[in-house]
Amino acid sequence: MKHFDKITLIFVLLLFVFSILNFSSEKPQINKLEVEGDYFEIKRKSGTEYFIFNKEISIMPGEKLNFYNQLGERVKSYEIKNILLPSRETIKIITDSGEVDGISRQEVNLDSNWRSTPGVFAVRQGKETIQIKLSEVKTIKAKTWLSIDADIEDLNDFELSPSFYQNTKAEEGEEYSPERLKWINPRSEENQSDYDLFTPPIIFIHNGELTTRLPEKEEIEEKMEPFGLSLTGVYSADYPLRLKSWVGQTPYFEDFGFDGDTKTAPVRNRIELGKPYKKVLDRKPGQPSLEICDTNDSEKLFTVQYFTVQQYRNPETGGLKPVGRAMVQDHRLGGKPFEINSLMREVNAGNFTLNFQASLPGLDPKNFTVESTISVETLEYGGRIYLVSDIDLENKIVKVTKQDPRIEGDLVEIFSF
Repeated sequence: MKHFDKITLIFVLLLFVFSILNFSSEKPQINKLEVEGDYFEIKRKSGTEYFIFNKEISIMPGEKLNFYNQLGERVKSYEIKNILLPSRETIKIITDSGEVDGISRQEVNLDSNWRSTPGVFAVRQGKETIQIKLSEVKTIKAKTWLSIDADIEDLNDFELSPSFYQNTKAEEGEEYSPERLKWINPRSEENQSDYDLFTPPIIFIHNGELTTRLPEKEEIEEKMEPFGLSLTGVYSADYPLRLKSWVGQTPYFEDFGFDGDTKTAPVRNRIELGKPYKKVLDRKPGQPSLEICDTNDSEKLFTVQYFTVQQYRNPETGGLKPVGRAMVQDHRLGGKPFEINSLMREVNAGNFTLNFQASLPGLDPKNFTVESTISVETLEYGGRIYLVSDIDLENKIVKVTKQDPRIEGDLVEIFSF
């Protein structure tokens, strides 16, 4: 026992010398990352494993990722289960009506039924943000994350070349587009260390366990606020003029409110033929609400082009009564002249009333009414500004632009009715 300490010391020294000789006789193994050509990497998100290629590709769920040998023969094929499109990435979206290029505003995950999925894809173009309905998306070109039923060994075969081109007749000799790929995450060889000799590792404690690296912070998805405005109804609007009487060939009309204010009593106005009229802004009680203006006045409302008085026979009583008939041109509607006669209790000139409802989380809903005769209407809701413009009665669409001082750029929504 008295020589035990000496024997132990000699054993430790021999072990130390042996370890130095052993490490010095072996060449260190280094994992080199192949950088020639294209490569892919693997990432896992929400329990799903994705293959990510280092290039922009165009492939959608339900399509095939094909692999070809050196003879140009297709030997493997995998169906794309779903794709993930990260936010803040360059993207090109091909829709039924054209192409949209920009930067993606939010992360989107699509499966093979994406065209029947409600929702929109937001793309920033400069300072403007465009929202595209998923139902209108045909294909997307971007650095897409692919989810497929494949192992890394299947994709990391250097004898094969992948092709994203959807050619169903490639096996019959049609042209294809094979592309070389390499895995960006090489697997470590056995007995290979991440540390140099005698370099102490940095050890972290995470959730009560020892680890050599801290876990990556989970990316917080940028939650986009809903557009917040919806079109709830479109109704044929009553024209604000009624023909009530006449003196000779001069008609008298009642103005029910060209500014949309139907709460005030109608005002009787004498109207001269062939002259444009506009609204009196500083009208006093007892005065007309309409006045003659210049033909180039941007505020002109209408012109009575023709007026006549005819005898009308009542089909029930057989009696005759005089009826005044006027042809009116509304300069805001821009359509054909229409008739207003003294028998009409309601007049429709083809104009519409559009009803909107604004609703956002944390705010009480609010309803708005917009007349189709107004070129641009401004709606304010919760600090947001909605500009209603480009009301197209022929194609039955209306454009609404949302301005939010908290974010850069505008959001645009096109409503159909």
